[in-house]
Amino acid sequence: MLTVTDKAAQYVRETLKKKSAPGAVRIVKTEEGYHLTLDEAKEGDQVFEHEGENYLLLDTEVGEALSSATLDVKESPEGTRLTLSQGGTS
Repeated sequence: MLTVTDKAAQYVRETLKKKSAPGAVRIVKTEEGYHLTLDEAKEGDQVFEHEGENYLLLDTEVGEALSSATLDVKESPEGTRLTLSQGGTS
């Protein structure tokens, strides 16, 4: 199962609140790699929630592909960014 650090979970939840975004963030796989989009939970999804609020969604395929990955937050010159690392690489 994808590991979500406390910092990453807090960052995603705060971002959703600030933007008054409906739904949760979904990690999707495209030809270019993994991207984030807003979505609602669907049957079969891995759902990450805090205090009854969904904040992160993964479909079965993405959940399996990221089963040993970690979602974290890092500071960069452009600001705070979510990072996805698998096997010790970002």
